[in-house]
Amino acid sequence: MDDILGQLARLFTEAPWYFLSWPAVAMITGTIVGMLSSQAAAKLAVVPRTADGLVGLLTAPFIHANFAHLCANLPAFLVLGGLVLRHGRSQFLEVAPAIALGQGVLLWLLGRKAAHIGMSGVIFGFLGWLLAVAWFTRTTPDLLVAAAVLVFYGGMLAGIAPARNGTSWDGHLFGLIAGLGVAWFQYRA
Repeated sequence: MDDILGQLARLFTEAPWYFLSWPAVAMITGTIVGMLSSQAAAKLAVVPRTADGLVGLLTAPFIHANFAHLCANLPAFLVLGGLVLRHGRSQFLEVAPAIALGQGVLLWLLGRKAAHIGMSGVIFGFLGWLLAVAWFTRTTPDLLVAAAVLVFYGGMLAGIAPARNGTSWDGHLFGLIAGLGVAWFQYRA
């Protein structure tokens, strides 16, 4: 039992694990907030072109409407975030906030009028970043990761189509654009 507790403690106290574990805890906490009060969730959302909606640039990725929404985002965040993290801690600390803020700003400026919540924009950003990095670097490890990401997560790209009701397809699209843009600035600018 002590070994299990020790392993668990390391997830939250040792790099690189805490780069993923603490946001995961924030996502779980945000889901509880979203389930307990839809009004509180709406106040923490990105609401395009409103002053109140600016708070969502920092909080919206951690708020989820329900456990199904969390279960759709948490595993992809951990896997794709872990693949970004394989490029190093400093790279992750540059990429993750840039994607989160970039997609949030694009969503606030150009998104349709709704309360946008969830980590999916960041997840789409990770997807775009991993694919773009493989394109720019053309190294075998990055190409293999991109191929695996396309096989296992390529179906997510259907989420940028505006046909799904209740889904922030525009958040997905802007996340993908942010991820591609961050990679472009890192490797081409």
